[in-house]
Amino acid sequence: MTEITDPNIFQHIRKGDEAAFSRLFDGYYAALCFFAVKYLGDLDLSRSLVQQVFVDLWVKREKTEVISSVKSYLYRSVKNRCIDHLRKEKNTSEISESVENLNQMPFRDLVEEAELNDLINKSINQLPEKCREVFLLCRFEGLKYAEIAQKLNISVKTVEMQMGIALKKLRESLSDYQMINLLVFIYSKKI
Repeated sequence: MTEITDPNIFQHIRKGDEAAFSRLFDGYYAALCFFAVKYLGDLDLSRSLVQQVFVDLWVKREKTEVISSVKSYLYRSVKNRCIDHLRKEKNTSEISESVENLNQMPFRDLVEEAELNDLINKSINQLPEKCREVFLLCRFEGLKYAEIAQKLNISVKTVEMQMGIALKKLRESLSDYQMINLLVFIYSKKI
């Protein structure tokens, strides 16, 4: 996710600045989709819901007040939309246990998890094509190395090598994020 550093971005949007709105959309769309998936369990529905949040923000920009940060406003809007959607789909008393657990989970944790998922997804997409293909088949489709080798018509050794390359590259690209989280954790415990 690209952090929006302009504290007055919403003021620009209120005045109809399409470039500012586009920056906001590009900066938060993917992370908000991952965030919504935690509630809905459906990526297509999550994308649709997040797009609608942005559409409503643009349409109602002159009447909308963003008191906290725009980031906080967007995440809260998406969370509320997800809960509203689930309530419409099911009777309020029938909301699944997993959604109830998400409601009890601290909001900050959900945001951080969505941002981490976005970062992981971007890192996976930056892998070389063969590494990415092997990694996705192994980690997301649950195939064993021999099954991957057979499916891709390559040797098991090649699969092992490609997985090794993929894991090394992912560790490198995610190491900065892990270091920041570690420092925040250590610092927060000292306070």
